Amino acid sequence: MYSSYYKLIIFLILFIFSGNVLFSYDPSYTESNNELPNEIVDMKIVEKYGNKINLDLEFKNEQGQKVTLKDYFKSTDKPVFLTIIYYRCPTLCNFHLNGISKVFKSLDWTVGKEFEFVAVSMDPNETADLASKKREAYVMDYIKDNPKRSGDGWHFLTGQEPQIKELADSVGFKYKWNAPVKQWIHPAVAYIITPDGKVSRYLHGIEFGDRELKLSLMDAANGKIGSFIDKFALFCFQFDPNKNKYTLYAYNLMRIGGAITVILMAVFLFMFWRLQMKNTITKGEF
Repeated sequence: MYSSYYKLIIFLILFIFSGNVLFSYDPSYTESNNELPNEIVDMKIVEKYGNKINLDLEFKNEQGQKVTLKDYFKSTDKPVFLTIIYYRCPTLCNFHLNGISKVFKSLDWTVGKEFEFVAVSMDPNETADLASKKREAYVMDYIKDNPKRSGDGWHFLTGQEPQIKELADSVGFKYKWNAPVKQWIHPAVAYIITPDGKVSRYLHGIEFGDRELKLSLMDAANGKIGSFIDKFALFCFQFDPNKNKYTLYAYNLMRIGGAITVILMAVFLFMFWRLQMKNTITKGEF
């Protein structure tokens, strides 16, 4: 019993004071002349918290079968990790997927169990065969060090331009074709979508911490996933949209502190009352 309390205390200390280093591609980054590169000047992400995406949008899965986004929102307590990339991308998308895979492997949760992963290609010319090869590469890397993992929950989709554009617009994702270099220009960002299809969180950059991801997924699922310690951590932290990260929530910490104070006082008064009763009986006053 006591060991569980000690583990909880140690977890909270580490949780509060641990830091996360983010190696990110930031569209707002400026060069030494304080001007954005022309290629990304209009690529700033428009955050649309609470916006509901169209779950009836049709795509093709990695097997070439027609699917709708609704197929990945069947559970009422399972959020979806969404990202928009393209599979032939020679640089940023690979770094972004590598960062996602890295944090997935560091979680004590499993893709397909606590949440779904959905990647959608922004390139309408990409095929299901290409999506299948991309999925196979990342699933193999995900399961190689842990036989308990599987490829369930990993989905790589392709689609037509109208559907891709509608999805991108609904989450505030901007992208465009750069003809001279024959590449798509876009930011690196992932989205946490609630089980009913609403935008809950934006994860910027090519790499982010497992703590941030876990809290984001729990928040999107309204606390329906995760252990007691995970839910306790979510109680202590609240998302700050101004900083775009989770920070300690002073009000809830005060509530915890107040509850602990009341419990300690109750224990002290009970022990004091027991001692007084014992002394009274010993003196024969009863």
